[in-house]
Amino acid sequence: MKKYLHILLLIISVLFAHQAAGNELPSYCKDDPNLARDLSRMGPVMGLGSSVSHGLLARSASQIVADQLCLGEEGHVFPWYFPASYQRAAKYYYKRRKPKLVIALDVTYHDMKVLEYTSDKKKVLDAMVSGLALACESEFYDCSENGNESYVIKDDYKPTVILGDIFFENLIDCSQGKPPKEYRIENAKPRPKKLCFEEYAQLNHHLRNLAARYPNVHLYPANHLFTSLIKYPYSIFYDEGTRQTFFSRKELTWDGWHPYTDPGSQVFANLTIMHVNRLIQEGKINGSPIPLIKLSDEYFGPPSGLIISVPEAFPPVTKPLIVGPDGQKVPLRFSLSKQWAKRHGVFGIGGSYFKARALSWDRLGPRPLVIHAQSYSDSTIVLSQKDQDLLTSHYRNGISLKGALLIIGDDLDKEIVSKEDTFFLNQIEKDPAILKKLSPAPMPNAAAPWEY
Repeated sequence: MKKYLHILLLIISVLFAHQAAGNELPSYCKDDPNLARDLSRMGPVMGLGSSVSHGLLARSASQIVADQLCLGEEGHVFPWYFPASYQRAAKYYYKRRKPKLVIALDVTYHDMKVLEYTSDKKKVLDAMVSGLALACESEFYDCSENGNESYVIKDDYKPTVILGDIFFENLIDCSQGKPPKEYRIENAKPRPKKLCFEEYAQLNHHLRNLAARYPNVHLYPANHLFTSLIKYPYSIFYDEGTRQTFFSRKELTWDGWHPYTDPGSQVFANLTIMHVNRLIQEGKINGSPIPLIKLSDEYFGPPSGLIISVPEAFPPVTKPLIVGPDGQKVPLRFSLSKQWAKRHGVFGIGGSYFKARALSWDRLGPRPLVIHAQSYSDSTIVLSQKDQDLLTSHYRNGISLKGALLIIGDDLDKEIVSKEDTFFLNQIEKDPAILKKLSPAPMPNAAAPWEY
Protein backbone atom coordinates (compact mmCIF):
# COMPACT_ATOMS: atom_id res chain seq x y z
CA MET A 1 0.00 0.00 0.00
CA LYS A 2 2.79 2.38 0.95
CA LYS A 3 4.52 1.55 -2.33
CA TYR A 4 1.45 2.56 -4.38
CA LEU A 5 0.97 5.68 -2.26
CA HIS A 6 4.59 6.65 -2.88
CA ILE A 7 4.14 6.14 -6.63
CA LEU A 8 0.93 8.21 -6.61
CA LEU A 9 2.63 11.06 -4.76
CA LEU A 10 5.54 10.90 -7.17
CA ILE A 11 3.20 11.15 -10.17
CA ILE A 12 1.36 14.11 -8.61
CA SER A 13 4.63 15.87 -7.87
CA VAL A 14 5.79 15.36 -11.46
CA LEU A 15 2.50 16.72 -12.79
CA PHE A 16 2.67 19.77 -10.56
CA ALA A 17 6.31 20.33 -11.48
CA HIS A 18 5.39 20.16 -15.15
CA GLN A 19 2.53 22.59 -14.61
CA ALA A 20 4.75 25.00 -12.72
CA ALA A 21 7.39 24.83 -15.44
CA GLY A 22 4.73 25.54 -18.05
CA ASN A 23 3.67 28.66 -16.16
CA GLU A 24 7.13 30.21 -16.14
CA LEU A 25 7.29 33.62 -17.77
CA PRO A 26 9.66 34.32 -20.67
CA SER A 27 13.23 35.09 -19.63
CA TYR A 28 13.05 38.69 -20.87
CA CYS A 29 10.46 39.44 -18.19
CA LYS A 30 13.26 39.12 -15.63
CA ASP A 31 16.27 40.09 -17.76
CA ASP A 32 14.79 43.27 -19.26
CA PRO A 33 12.70 45.14 -16.61
CA ASN A 34 12.03 48.09 -18.94
CA LEU A 35 10.58 45.85 -21.65
CA ALA A 36 8.62 43.89 -19.07
CA ARG A 37 7.13 47.11 -17.69
CA ASP A 38 6.15 48.38 -21.15
CA LEU A 39 4.57 45.05 -22.09
CA SER A 40 2.67 44.58 -18.84
CA ARG A 41 0.98 47.96 -19.33
CA MET A 42 -0.99 46.40 -22.18
CA GLY A 43 -2.77 44.02 -19.78
CA PRO A 44 -4.57 42.42 -18.10
CA VAL A 45 -5.67 40.11 -20.92
CA MET A 46 -9.19 38.73 -21.18
CA GLY A 47 -9.90 35.79 -23.49
CA LEU A 48 -13.46 35.26 -24.72
CA GLY A 49 -14.22 31.95 -26.39
CA SER A 50 -17.27 29.89 -27.05
CA SER A 51 -18.41 26.28 -27.49
CA VAL A 52 -18.29 23.74 -24.66
CA SER A 53 -14.54 24.14 -24.25
CA HIS A 54 -14.55 27.72 -25.46
CA GLY A 55 -13.83 27.27 -29.13
CA LEU A 56 -10.68 28.18 -30.93
CA LEU A 57 -9.72 30.61 -28.24
CA ALA A 58 -9.04 27.97 -25.60
CA ARG A 59 -7.98 29.32 -22.23
CA SER A 60 -4.38 28.30 -22.90
CA ALA A 61 -4.10 30.52 -25.99
CA SER A 62 -5.04 33.77 -24.24
CA GLN A 63 -2.97 32.72 -21.22
CA ILE A 64 0.09 32.51 -23.49
CA VAL A 65 -0.57 36.06 -24.69
CA ALA A 66 -0.70 37.19 -21.05
CA ASP A 67 2.57 35.36 -20.33
CA GLN A 68 4.25 37.05 -23.30
CA LEU A 69 3.17 40.37 -21.74
CA CYS A 70 4.93 39.30 -18.51
CA LEU A 71 1.60 39.20 -16.67
CA GLY A 72 1.24 35.54 -15.78
CA GLU A 73 -1.88 33.98 -14.29
CA GLU A 74 -2.85 37.06 -12.28
CA GLY A 75 -2.93 39.16 -15.43
CA HIS A 76 -5.23 36.79 -17.30
CA VAL A 77 -9.05 36.65 -17.24
CA PHE A 78 -11.10 33.88 -18.83
CA PRO A 79 -14.86 33.91 -18.06
CA TRP A 80 -15.65 30.22 -17.84
CA TYR A 81 -19.23 30.88 -16.79
CA PHE A 82 -20.21 33.10 -19.69
CA PRO A 83 -19.57 30.95 -22.77
CA ALA A 84 -22.43 32.49 -24.78
CA SER A 85 -23.18 35.82 -23.09
CA TYR A 86 -20.30 38.08 -24.01
CA GLN A 87 -21.98 41.34 -23.05
CA ARG A 88 -22.59 40.10 -19.51
CA ALA A 89 -19.07 38.74 -19.25
CA ALA A 90 -17.64 42.03 -20.46
CA LYS A 91 -19.84 44.04 -18.10
CA TYR A 92 -18.85 41.92 -15.10
CA TYR A 93 -15.11 41.65 -15.72
CA TYR A 94 -14.58 45.11 -17.17
CA LYS A 95 -15.65 46.57 -13.84
CA ARG A 96 -13.81 44.12 -11.59
CA ARG A 97 -10.61 43.32 -13.50
CA LYS A 98 -10.36 46.07 -16.13
CA PRO A 99 -8.67 44.01 -18.87
CA LYS A 100 -6.93 46.23 -21.40
CA LEU A 101 -6.60 43.60 -24.14
CA VAL A 102 -9.68 41.50 -24.99
CA ILE A 103 -9.26 38.62 -27.46
CA ALA A 104 -12.50 37.24 -28.96
CA LEU A 105 -11.77 35.39 -32.20
CA ASP A 106 -14.73 33.03 -32.54
CA VAL A 107 -17.65 34.59 -30.67
CA THR A 108 -19.29 35.96 -33.82
CA TYR A 109 -19.25 32.51 -35.43
CA HIS A 110 -20.94 30.81 -32.50
CA ASP A 111 -23.67 33.44 -32.17
CA MET A 112 -24.43 33.73 -35.88
CA LYS A 113 -24.73 30.00 -36.59
CA VAL A 114 -27.71 29.54 -34.22
CA LEU A 115 -29.74 32.51 -35.50
CA GLU A 116 -31.92 32.44 -38.59
CA TYR A 117 -32.98 35.91 -39.68
CA THR A 118 -30.55 38.54 -40.86
CA SER A 119 -32.35 41.17 -38.80
CA ASP A 120 -31.83 39.11 -35.64
CA LYS A 121 -28.18 38.58 -36.46
CA LYS A 122 -27.64 42.30 -36.96
CA LYS A 123 -29.28 43.06 -33.61
CA VAL A 124 -26.99 40.58 -31.87
CA LEU A 125 -23.94 42.07 -33.60
CA ASP A 126 -25.06 45.59 -32.62
CA ALA A 127 -25.29 44.57 -28.96
CA MET A 128 -22.14 42.45 -29.03
CA VAL A 129 -19.84 45.04 -30.56
CA SER A 130 -21.07 47.94 -28.44
CA GLY A 131 -20.88 45.74 -25.33
CA LEU A 132 -17.31 44.62 -26.00
CA ALA A 133 -16.30 48.16 -26.99
CA LEU A 134 -17.60 49.46 -23.67
CA ALA A 135 -19.59 52.11 -25.50
CA CYS A 136 -21.00 54.46 -22.90
CA GLU A 137 -23.48 55.85 -25.42
CA SER A 138 -25.10 52.41 -25.77
CA GLU A 139 -28.03 51.19 -23.68
CA PHE A 140 -25.81 48.51 -22.19
CA TYR A 141 -23.66 50.78 -20.02
CA ASP A 142 -24.41 53.65 -17.66
CA CYS A 143 -21.24 55.70 -17.38
CA SER A 144 -22.86 58.63 -15.60
CA GLU A 145 -21.49 59.85 -12.28
CA ASN A 146 -23.77 57.58 -10.28
CA GLY A 147 -24.03 54.83 -12.89
CA ASN A 148 -22.75 51.29 -12.60
CA GLU A 149 -19.98 52.05 -15.13
CA SER A 150 -18.93 55.42 -13.70
CA TYR A 151 -15.41 53.97 -13.37
CA VAL A 152 -15.01 54.30 -17.15
CA ILE A 153 -14.87 58.09 -16.93
CA LYS A 154 -13.07 58.24 -13.58
CA ASP A 155 -10.32 55.82 -14.59
CA ASP A 156 -10.25 56.79 -18.28
CA TYR A 157 -10.68 53.09 -19.01
CA LYS A 158 -11.20 51.68 -22.49
CA PRO A 159 -10.25 48.09 -23.47
CA THR A 160 -8.65 47.14 -26.79
CA VAL A 161 -10.78 44.43 -28.41
CA ILE A 162 -9.53 41.97 -31.05
CA LEU A 163 -12.78 40.61 -32.51
CA GLY A 164 -12.98 37.90 -35.16
CA ASP A 165 -15.14 38.48 -38.22
CA ILE A 166 -17.90 36.02 -39.14
CA PHE A 167 -17.27 32.51 -40.37
CA PHE A 168 -20.05 30.17 -41.49
CA GLU A 169 -19.50 26.57 -42.53
CA ASN A 170 -22.38 25.96 -44.92
CA LEU A 171 -22.84 28.67 -47.53
CA ILE A 172 -25.05 28.27 -50.59
CA ASP A 173 -25.91 30.43 -53.58
CA CYS A 174 -29.27 32.13 -53.09
CA SER A 175 -28.64 34.85 -55.69
CA GLN A 176 -30.49 33.06 -58.49
CA GLY A 177 -34.22 33.30 -57.85
CA LYS A 178 -35.82 31.18 -55.14
CA PRO A 179 -33.44 29.92 -52.42
CA PRO A 180 -32.57 26.21 -52.58
CA LYS A 181 -34.61 23.78 -50.51
CA GLU A 182 -31.82 23.23 -48.00
CA TYR A 183 -31.95 26.90 -46.98
CA ARG A 184 -34.49 27.37 -44.16
CA ILE A 185 -36.45 30.58 -44.57
CA GLU A 186 -39.02 29.77 -41.90
CA ASN A 187 -38.50 29.59 -38.17
CA ALA A 188 -38.24 25.80 -38.08
CA LYS A 189 -36.29 23.35 -35.99
CA PRO A 190 -33.61 22.07 -36.00
CA ARG A 191 -31.65 25.29 -36.25
CA PRO A 192 -30.78 26.46 -39.77
CA LYS A 193 -27.90 24.56 -41.35
CA LYS A 194 -27.42 26.71 -44.45
CA LEU A 195 -26.72 30.39 -45.06
CA CYS A 196 -26.79 32.38 -48.28
CA PHE A 197 -23.35 33.58 -49.32
CA GLU A 198 -24.81 37.03 -50.00
CA GLU A 199 -26.22 37.21 -46.47
CA TYR A 200 -22.88 36.18 -44.99
CA ALA A 201 -21.03 38.86 -46.98
CA GLN A 202 -23.65 41.41 -45.95
CA LEU A 203 -23.27 40.51 -42.28
CA ASN A 204 -19.49 40.84 -42.43
CA HIS A 205 -19.92 44.21 -44.12
CA HIS A 206 -22.29 45.23 -41.31
CA LEU A 207 -19.78 44.01 -38.73
CA ARG A 208 -17.00 46.08 -40.33
CA ASN A 209 -19.20 49.16 -40.23
CA LEU A 210 -19.96 48.51 -36.56
CA ALA A 211 -16.29 48.08 -35.67
CA ALA A 212 -15.43 51.28 -37.52
CA ARG A 213 -17.59 53.21 -35.03
CA TYR A 214 -15.32 52.23 -32.15
CA PRO A 215 -11.58 52.98 -32.38
CA ASN A 216 -10.86 50.36 -29.71
CA VAL A 217 -12.42 47.47 -31.69
CA HIS A 218 -10.19 45.82 -34.30
CA LEU A 219 -11.40 43.01 -36.53
CA TYR A 220 -9.31 39.89 -36.95
CA PRO A 221 -9.67 37.86 -40.22
CA ALA A 222 -11.03 34.81 -38.40
CA ASN A 223 -13.15 33.92 -41.42
CA HIS A 224 -10.07 33.18 -43.50
CA LEU A 225 -8.36 31.42 -40.59
CA PHE A 226 -11.31 29.15 -39.77
CA THR A 227 -11.90 28.31 -43.43
CA SER A 228 -8.26 27.25 -43.71
CA LEU A 229 -8.58 25.13 -40.59
CA ILE A 230 -11.73 23.16 -41.32
CA LYS A 231 -11.89 23.17 -45.14
CA TYR A 232 -9.65 21.28 -47.55
CA PRO A 233 -6.67 21.03 -47.37
CA TYR A 234 -7.15 21.68 -43.62
CA SER A 235 -4.04 23.73 -42.95
CA ILE A 236 -3.24 27.23 -41.71
CA PHE A 237 -0.60 29.49 -43.22
CA TYR A 238 1.75 30.74 -40.51
CA ASP A 239 4.24 33.53 -41.27
CA GLU A 240 6.47 35.10 -38.63
CA GLY A 241 8.18 37.32 -41.21
CA THR A 242 11.54 35.57 -40.92
CA ARG A 243 10.18 32.05 -41.31
CA GLN A 244 6.91 30.52 -42.44
CA THR A 245 5.17 27.18 -42.69
CA PHE A 246 1.75 25.52 -42.93
CA PHE A 247 0.30 23.86 -39.85
CA SER A 248 -2.17 21.07 -40.48
CA ARG A 249 -5.36 20.83 -38.47
CA LYS A 250 -4.15 17.57 -36.93
CA GLU A 251 -1.08 19.36 -35.59
CA LEU A 252 -3.10 22.12 -33.93
CA THR A 253 -6.32 20.64 -32.57
CA TRP A 254 -7.53 17.54 -30.80
CA ASP A 255 -10.99 17.46 -32.42
CA GLY A 256 -10.59 19.62 -35.51
CA TRP A 257 -11.63 22.77 -33.66
CA HIS A 258 -10.15 23.13 -30.16
CA PRO A 259 -6.40 23.75 -29.73
CA TYR A 260 -5.65 21.78 -26.60
CA THR A 261 -2.37 20.63 -28.06
CA ASP A 262 1.10 21.97 -28.55
CA PRO A 263 1.81 23.71 -30.78
CA GLY A 264 -1.93 24.44 -31.23
CA SER A 265 -2.44 27.00 -28.46
CA GLN A 266 0.99 28.49 -29.15
CA VAL A 267 0.22 28.96 -32.84
CA PHE A 268 -3.13 30.65 -32.17
CA ALA A 269 -1.53 32.85 -29.52
CA ASN A 270 1.22 33.90 -31.93
CA LEU A 271 -1.26 34.59 -34.74
CA THR A 272 -3.08 36.91 -32.34
CA ILE A 273 0.16 38.54 -31.19
CA MET A 274 1.26 39.16 -34.78
CA HIS A 275 -2.07 40.84 -35.49
CA VAL A 276 -1.72 43.04 -32.41
CA ASN A 277 1.85 43.92 -33.42
CA ARG A 278 0.65 45.04 -36.86
CA LEU A 279 -1.90 47.30 -35.18
CA ILE A 280 0.86 48.72 -32.95
CA GLN A 281 3.05 49.34 -35.99
CA GLU A 282 0.16 51.13 -37.73
CA GLY A 283 -0.36 53.34 -34.68
CA LYS A 284 -3.83 51.93 -33.95
CA ILE A 285 -2.79 50.50 -30.57
CA ASN A 286 -0.39 52.00 -28.07
CA GLY A 287 2.26 49.65 -26.78
CA SER A 288 5.51 47.86 -27.48
CA PRO A 289 5.72 44.97 -29.99
CA ILE A 290 5.01 41.72 -28.18
CA PRO A 291 7.60 38.93 -28.54
CA LEU A 292 6.29 35.68 -30.02
CA ILE A 293 6.48 32.46 -28.10
CA LYS A 294 9.32 30.43 -29.57
CA LEU A 295 8.12 27.58 -31.76
CA SER A 296 10.39 24.62 -32.36
CA ASP A 297 12.48 24.61 -35.53
CA GLU A 298 11.08 21.16 -36.29
CA TYR A 299 7.95 22.83 -37.69
CA PHE A 300 9.93 24.95 -40.14
CA GLY A 301 11.60 22.54 -42.52
CA PRO A 302 12.47 23.31 -46.16
CA PRO A 303 9.51 24.24 -48.39
CA SER A 304 7.85 21.48 -50.39
CA GLY A 305 6.76 23.81 -53.20
CA LEU A 306 6.40 27.47 -54.18
CA ILE A 307 3.41 29.85 -54.41
CA ILE A 308 3.88 33.31 -55.93
CA SER A 309 1.07 35.85 -55.77
CA VAL A 310 1.13 38.27 -58.73
CA PRO A 311 -1.08 41.24 -59.77
CA GLU A 312 -4.26 40.68 -61.80
CA ALA A 313 -2.73 42.03 -65.01
CA PHE A 314 0.07 39.45 -65.02
CA PRO A 315 -0.19 37.08 -68.02
CA PRO A 316 -1.04 33.43 -67.24
CA VAL A 317 2.32 31.99 -68.30
CA THR A 318 3.44 28.66 -66.91
CA LYS A 319 7.17 29.41 -67.33
CA PRO A 320 7.70 32.99 -66.08
CA LEU A 321 11.15 34.52 -65.61
CA ILE A 322 11.80 35.22 -61.92
CA VAL A 323 14.36 37.88 -60.99
CA GLY A 324 15.41 39.89 -57.95
CA PRO A 325 15.32 43.71 -57.66
CA ASP A 326 18.76 43.82 -59.30
CA GLY A 327 17.43 42.03 -62.38
CA GLN A 328 19.46 38.88 -61.66
CA LYS A 329 17.70 35.57 -62.25
CA VAL A 330 16.65 33.85 -59.03
CA PRO A 331 18.02 30.30 -58.91
CA LEU A 332 15.43 27.57 -58.42
CA ARG A 333 15.64 23.81 -58.46
CA PHE A 334 12.69 21.50 -59.17
CA SER A 335 12.27 17.78 -58.77
CA LEU A 336 9.33 17.29 -61.13
CA SER A 337 10.10 15.64 -64.45
CA LYS A 338 11.74 18.10 -66.82
CA GLN A 339 10.01 16.48 -69.77
CA TRP A 340 6.63 16.81 -68.04
CA ALA A 341 7.40 20.44 -67.14
CA LYS A 342 8.12 21.28 -70.79
CA ARG A 343 4.71 19.94 -71.75
CA HIS A 344 2.61 21.27 -68.88
CA GLY A 345 4.67 24.14 -67.47
CA VAL A 346 6.48 24.45 -64.18
CA PHE A 347 3.86 26.77 -62.69
CA GLY A 348 0.19 25.99 -62.30
CA ILE A 349 -2.14 28.98 -62.76
CA GLY A 350 -4.88 29.98 -60.33
CA GLY A 351 -7.14 32.92 -59.66
CA SER A 352 -8.35 32.13 -56.15
CA TYR A 353 -6.33 30.87 -53.22
CA PHE A 354 -8.22 27.85 -51.86
CA LYS A 355 -9.30 26.42 -55.20
CA ALA A 356 -5.90 26.96 -56.82
CA ARG A 357 -4.05 25.39 -53.91
CA ALA A 358 -6.38 22.40 -53.79
CA LEU A 359 -6.00 21.70 -57.50
CA SER A 360 -2.22 22.15 -57.27
CA TRP A 361 -1.73 19.92 -54.23
CA ASP A 362 0.39 17.43 -56.21
CA ARG A 363 2.69 20.28 -57.26
CA LEU A 364 2.95 22.02 -53.91
CA GLY A 365 3.02 19.42 -51.18
CA PRO A 366 1.95 20.18 -47.61
CA ARG A 367 4.19 23.19 -46.88
CA PRO A 368 4.85 25.44 -49.87
CA LEU A 369 6.70 28.73 -49.55
CA VAL A 370 4.37 31.70 -50.13
CA ILE A 371 5.76 34.96 -51.53
CA HIS A 372 4.33 38.06 -53.21
CA ALA A 373 5.69 39.62 -56.39
CA GLN A 374 7.12 43.06 -55.70
CA SER A 375 6.49 44.11 -59.31
CA TYR A 376 6.48 42.64 -62.82
CA SER A 377 7.29 43.45 -66.44
CA ASP A 378 5.63 41.49 -69.24
CA SER A 379 6.07 37.87 -68.08
CA THR A 380 8.93 38.61 -65.69
CA ILE A 381 8.27 38.49 -61.94
CA VAL A 382 10.38 40.80 -59.78
CA LEU A 383 10.82 39.69 -56.17
CA SER A 384 11.89 41.67 -53.14
CA GLN A 385 15.47 41.37 -51.94
CA LYS A 386 14.25 39.42 -48.93
CA ASP A 387 12.46 36.82 -51.06
CA GLN A 388 15.36 36.60 -53.51
CA ASP A 389 17.75 35.93 -50.64
CA LEU A 390 15.40 33.34 -49.16
CA LEU A 391 15.04 31.39 -52.40
CA THR A 392 18.76 31.67 -53.10
CA SER A 393 19.48 30.28 -49.63
CA HIS A 394 17.21 27.27 -50.25
CA TYR A 395 18.89 26.69 -53.61
CA ARG A 396 22.37 26.78 -52.10
CA ASN A 397 21.26 24.34 -49.42
CA GLY A 398 20.31 21.87 -52.13
CA ILE A 399 16.53 22.21 -51.72
CA SER A 400 14.45 20.93 -54.63
CA LEU A 401 10.89 22.20 -54.95
CA LYS A 402 8.18 19.77 -55.97
CA GLY A 403 6.40 22.30 -58.17
CA ALA A 404 4.99 25.82 -58.19
CA LEU A 405 1.80 27.86 -58.48
CA LEU A 406 1.02 31.39 -59.66
CA ILE A 407 -2.03 32.97 -58.05
CA ILE A 408 -3.05 35.86 -60.27
CA GLY A 409 -5.00 38.79 -58.89
CA ASP A 410 -6.09 37.16 -55.64
CA ASP A 411 -5.28 38.73 -52.29
CA LEU A 412 -4.11 35.86 -50.09
CA ASP A 413 -4.61 38.02 -46.99
CA LYS A 414 -8.19 39.10 -47.69
CA GLU A 415 -10.66 38.59 -44.88
CA ILE A 416 -13.74 37.30 -46.68
CA VAL A 417 -13.23 34.11 -48.63
CA SER A 418 -14.33 34.50 -52.25
CA LYS A 419 -17.59 33.08 -53.54
CA GLU A 420 -15.67 30.90 -56.00
CA ASP A 421 -13.53 29.41 -53.25
CA THR A 422 -16.49 28.93 -50.94
CA PHE A 423 -18.57 26.94 -53.40
CA PHE A 424 -15.57 24.97 -54.60
CA LEU A 425 -14.82 23.88 -51.02
CA ASN A 426 -18.48 22.89 -50.67
CA GLN A 427 -18.10 20.70 -53.75
CA ILE A 428 -15.15 18.91 -52.18
CA GLU A 429 -17.17 18.19 -49.04
CA LYS A 430 -20.00 16.70 -51.10
CA ASP A 431 -17.73 14.75 -53.42
CA PRO A 432 -14.03 14.40 -52.45
CA ALA A 433 -13.39 12.66 -55.77
CA ILE A 434 -14.03 15.93 -57.58
CA LEU A 435 -10.37 16.86 -57.09
CA LYS A 436 -9.36 13.92 -59.26
CA LYS A 437 -11.88 14.99 -61.88
CA LEU A 438 -10.78 18.63 -61.99
CA SER A 439 -7.05 18.44 -61.31
CA PRO A 440 -4.62 18.94 -64.19
CA ALA A 441 -2.58 16.14 -65.70
CA PRO A 442 -1.13 14.01 -62.86
CA MET A 443 2.49 14.65 -62.07
CA PRO A 444 4.96 11.78 -62.41
CA ASN A 445 7.00 10.61 -59.46
CA ALA A 446 9.90 12.78 -58.39
CA ALA A 447 12.65 12.91 -60.99
CA ALA A 448 16.29 13.99 -60.90
CA PRO A 449 16.49 17.62 -59.66
CA TRP A 450 17.08 20.19 -62.38
CA GLU A 451 17.60 23.97 -62.43
CA TYR A 452 14.84 26.24 -63.59
